[in-house]
Amino acid sequence: MTRSAPLAAVVPVRGLAAGKQRLAHVLSAAERQDLVHAMLEDVLQALSRSARVAMTIVVSGDAAVARVAEGMDALLLPDAPDGGLNPSLQAALAWVDAACPDHAALVVAADLPTLTPALLEASVMASEADVVIVRSADGGTNILLQQPPATLKPAFGAGSCARHREAASRAGRRVEVIDHPLLARDLDEPADLAALLPLLEGGRTLQILRRVARAARPGVAREQSASGGF
Repeated sequence: MTRSAPLAAVVPVRGLAAGKQRLAHVLSAAERQDLVHAMLEDVLQALSRSARVAMTIVVSGDAAVARVAEGMDALLLPDAPDGGLNPSLQAALAWVDAACPDHAALVVAADLPTLTPALLEASVMASEADVVIVRSADGGTNILLQQPPATLKPAFGAGSCARHREAASRAGRRVEVIDHPLLARDLDEPADLAALLPLLEGGRTLQILRRVARAARPGVAREQSASGGF
């Protein structure tokens, strides 16, 4: 890609209270909300510290997320009227293409607290490809970078890395898939709680995970023990 192109980072967020339901049997609703909030702030903070990111856009219909975005100086775009992650992202990318046609589009998962400006620069931004896909541990897409115009239709969800790669190839665009142990690590399952903790160098997510570990209830302790402990 053109390394000098400014980036418009797009971060989709379902909602603070609605997120991370698969952690419901080990974390309370309040703990899950705090965790989603912390990860979003960490991702937005990392993007704000990147010299290449000219603007950050949060895509959500959640009022609590809107307040976080405002506090982090991010632009808020609403979910698409018909709802759903991919239609909302497609609308956001169309907005970027119309408002900032010289910007590359960088879609970043909101639950990627290991993200740092240095890591982003050394991996995703170092690529010369037109489309850069960071594959998640389960074969999804944690980061999707497109050189302008952002012509690929978002296809996030299970197996989305392969779909994005195939779409880029069909469109005749140079594509690179990145498998990075830190950028592949998001937080969806209870075992991810223990696996993520030693990978974090700072930020609010680390504080939340440490607090959860200190106040672990029996159910949480069993998950920690099964996965090696926090």
